[in-house]
Amino acid sequence: MTFPPRFYRIAAVCSIVSALTTLLLIFLPEWYAAGEGFEARMARVTDPAYRLRSWVYLFHPFLTWTAALAVAMRFRREAAALVIPGLAGFSVWALTEAGQQTLTLMVFDNWRVAYLAGDEAVRATMTLRTAIYDGLWDGMYFLLLIAFLIGNVLFAIAMWRLPRLARVLAVLYVGAAALTLMILIGELKGPTLPESVGFWVYPAIQPLARALIGVWLWRHADENQRFMDIRPTVR
Repeated sequence: MTFPPRFYRIAAVCSIVSALTTLLLIFLPEWYAAGEGFEARMARVTDPAYRLRSWVYLFHPFLTWTAALAVAMRFRREAAALVIPGLAGFSVWALTEAGQQTLTLMVFDNWRVAYLAGDEAVRATMTLRTAIYDGLWDGMYFLLLIAFLIGNVLFAIAMWRLPRLARVLAVLYVGAAALTLMILIGELKGPTLPESVGFWVYPAIQPLARALIGVWLWRHADENQRFMDIRPTVR
C-alpha cells in the first residue's frame, strides 16, 4: 500500500496546527479568572478561557495523532519494528487523553453547571462526585504518560540515523520523552523539575517539535523519495 503525498501534507498541516493548540493549552490558564478553593473550581465552568481550552484540549490529541500516524507510515519500510509499536503508544495516549477530556466536558462540567444552578441532588453529592472524577482523571493521566513516553522513545530511535532535520526531530523526541519521564516520576512522588523550569521547558520542546514535524512531513510527502544516509537495519 502506498500513501499519496496529499496524505502526508494533510498530516503536516495537522502537526503545525497542533503546535498552536499546544501553546493554547499551556498559556490559556493564565487567562482564567482568579479564585481558589472548591467554589472557585465549580465556577470555572463559566470562564470563557476555560471553555476554550477545554475544547482545544479535546481536539488536540487527534491532530497530534494524525501527524504520528504519518511519521510511522513514512518509516514503515525502514524501521517498522520501532515505529509501529511507537504508533501504538501514541494511539493509546491520544485515545486516553481524548477520553479524559470527554469525561471532563460531558460529565464533570455538566455536574458543575447543575451545582451552580442550585440542583440540590448534585450539590449534596458534589464533593463525592468530584473525588470520583479526580480519581478517574488521575488514573487516565498516568496511563497516557506511559504511552506517550513509549511513543517518543521509539520514534526518537527510528529517526536517529537520519540526517539534518530528522536528527533534530530525534533530539526533540528525546526531550519530550525526558520531560514525560520526569512527570511520571513526580506522579510516583519522586523528584521533579522545579515548577518554574517545567513551565518553560515544555513550551520550548513540544510546540517546536510539532511545527518541525509538519515541515519534515511536507518535505517528505513523496514515498518515492529515498531517505539519505540511512541503512535499514531495523525491521
